[in-house]
Amino acid sequence: PAQKPEALMRWCILQADPKGAPVIETIYDPYMGSGSTGVAAIQLGRKFIGTEIEPRYFDIAVERITNAQRQKRLFG
Repeated sequence: PAQKPEALMRWCILQADPKGAPVIETIYDPYMGSGSTGVAAIQLGRKFIGTEIEPRYFDIAVERITNAQRQKRLFG
């Protein structure tokens, strides 16, 4: 397992959009883990696709990303 704090993942996503370049609309994480990249993508208004081989981590990620989507609807 690797720690990927949401703030770091938001920074990484923003680095993929240099000034003047088209905004990357969909973020893909092939090693989703507990979903930090997905949460960061949702917070930045991006679409997200993730894959995870470990069912336990997948379930955690789905819950975290779903909660981020709900919160975005409430405050966004």
